[in-house]
Amino acid sequence: MAVVDKYANADLQKGKLAEAVHVNGAKLVTAVTTFEVADTDDDGSVYRLFKGLNPNLIPLDIKINNDAITGGTDWDLGLYQGNGGKVIDKDVFADGIDLSTARTSGSEVSGLTAVAIENLTKKLFEHAGHTIATKLDSYDLALTANTVGTAAGTVTVRAIFAQG
Repeated sequence: MAVVDKYANADLQKGKLAEAVHVNGAKLVTAVTTFEVADTDDDGSVYRLFKGLNPNLIPLDIKINNDAITGGTDWDLGLYQGNGGKVIDKDVFADGIDLSTARTSGSEVSGLTAVAIENLTKKLFEHAGHTIATKLDSYDLALTANTVGTAAGTVTVRAIFAQG
């Protein structure tokens, strides 16, 4: 077996330019929100967490804490067109999150469970299936309740993005 000494970034290894986020760091953008789920909310409800996110943001960490929402067994985390637009991919980041069990600080559920390892460095517009030419001006990050549950509860979402 050979010992290797190379840059992990393939562009750098080839002597090409690479984005700062992949080389020596980038500015972090954080967002946090708390909202209430009512016991009268219906399945299919959309809770827009963050409005008008920059398409070049790279989601690094998304954590979800919640009260026990009885019967709230199927929630998705995904992207919508920015500023109240239609759905793009409602479960691109997480599919089938169960909020029926309370998650306090330290026992959060990850909002990136549906993202494959090789896609963890992608920008929002890439997660949306868009290209540089087709990317939108902004995206909304939203939780969609497929099975919202029968009890009221509080949900807090904390996200950290790198500026790509």
